[in-house]
Amino acid sequence: MSAGHAASPPPDDLPPTRLERILRSHAVRSGYVSLLIQLVALVILALVTVEGPPRARRLALVLDSGAGRDDRPDDGDDGGGAVGGAMEIGPNQAPDEAVATDDAVAVPLPEPDPIVPRADPLGEAVAATGGPVVQPIAHKPGHPATATGGSADAGDAFAARRGRGRGQDPGAAARGRGASTASEAAVERGLAWLARHQAADGAWHFDLAGCRCDGACRDPGTLGSTTASTGLALLPFLGAGHTHRDGPYQETVSRGIYYLLSRERATPRGSDLCEGTMYGQGVATLALAEALGMTGDELLVRPVRGAIRFIETAQDLHGGGWRYLPGQAGDITVTAWQLVALKSSQLAGQEAPSPTIDGIRRFLDSVQTQQGAAYGYRTPAAKPSTSAIGLLCRLYTGWQPTDERLRRGLDQLVRAAPDGDAVYTNFYLSQALLQADHPAWPRWNTRHRDQLVARQGRAGHEAGSWSFPDPETAPGGRLAHTALALLTLEVYYRLLPIYGSEAVASGF
Repeated sequence: MSAGHAASPPPDDLPPTRLERILRSHAVRSGYVSLLIQLVALVILALVTVEGPPRARRLALVLDSGAGRDDRPDDGDDGGGAVGGAMEIGPNQAPDEAVATDDAVAVPLPEPDPIVPRADPLGEAVAATGGPVVQPIAHKPGHPATATGGSADAGDAFAARRGRGRGQDPGAAARGRGASTASEAAVERGLAWLARHQAADGAWHFDLAGCRCDGACRDPGTLGSTTASTGLALLPFLGAGHTHRDGPYQETVSRGIYYLLSRERATPRGSDLCEGTMYGQGVATLALAEALGMTGDELLVRPVRGAIRFIETAQDLHGGGWRYLPGQAGDITVTAWQLVALKSSQLAGQEAPSPTIDGIRRFLDSVQTQQGAAYGYRTPAAKPSTSAIGLLCRLYTGWQPTDERLRRGLDQLVRAAPDGDAVYTNFYLSQALLQADHPAWPRWNTRHRDQLVARQGRAGHEAGSWSFPDPETAPGGRLAHTALALLTLEVYYRLLPIYGSEAVASGF
């Protein structure tokens, strides 16, 4: 083209490009319409179904103060001492207390008035957190627990804890077995002290952390297992007939049991309540089994079954005992706590398998001396505390009260007057003497009972508590000493079903 002339427009008859042919396609245009319709439908559907802002995710409620724990590993064997309650194995050694951490949110509960009655505080607490639905208890004939709160029949292993059995009139069974007006008053003062020293989250701590004591009580403990301390503190309430469904300490017991349930950790081998030591497993399981047996509360069946299964799977399969960690070769003190938990669970309707009990008998054989009249800690010996434990364990695993070996062993232990400082030895010896109907029981009991009453604290914040210069139980401190003294003073009305004549007679 020459300069000055406008460019000629493109001819109208050029063929369309590939892109133009695609865009003009009927199929493509139909797809556009279909996509648009689907988008509009999705928007409308979303607007119809939206009800409001999304709800926050509900977190599991776990009551855990975490105070007073000690994550030290096991530093070896002492080989000679008796344990103090849920305590150490010897005078100078504490057990493994490594505590597994949880991922749940710790939420403290306010401390309510312990005398305010509620219909079923434990049931309400568990239901509020989505607790499990448990099948009703299937009891063997003669087992005490019922779905309505336990039988009041005279043959009930728990009936002696209530009414006449507890010594509330001159003809009560407890008086005939050695209780006194002064000892019963001491029990009431001791329970009041324990209630005042419960932490806000429902736990008790050996070091008295988290309670209203605020350092006002001397001689605190040093152990860190809160399942051991809480279980041990609950046992005197249950032994005196107080449960989470009945009694003036209903709320105190309810919060303690709920704390133990919150510490339960599900594992393939059962429900772990150890917090680093099998002492915690045995004591906590015993407390839960006691509550189940006394009330028949279905919410406790699954936790007790799970805790018992953990005890069974933690047994040393070779030696038959238990120690700090699952599978360790046993010692007599840890083994005794597992045995009483198994026995109490049996009386509550939950059976222990025969191989587990056979293993306990095998362990006792391995630490006995004098043909079974005396017992050592991990090897044959004749120490008073371990001998008292061993003889009582023999009663619960089949020996009759008339067994010559049993009589001979108890005779040796009562030759001397009761040692007022040996709280742990006396705790076991009082049970063995009473269960075996030993002729020395009235004399021995009167002296020891009156010793305990006289040594109870009467002033200030310590009023109602005990503290003993006992190296075997020193790590448990005032809390453990108070619980053990109370349990000893409650033995007359079957402190625990494991300690009653029905427990001995029934066997496993």
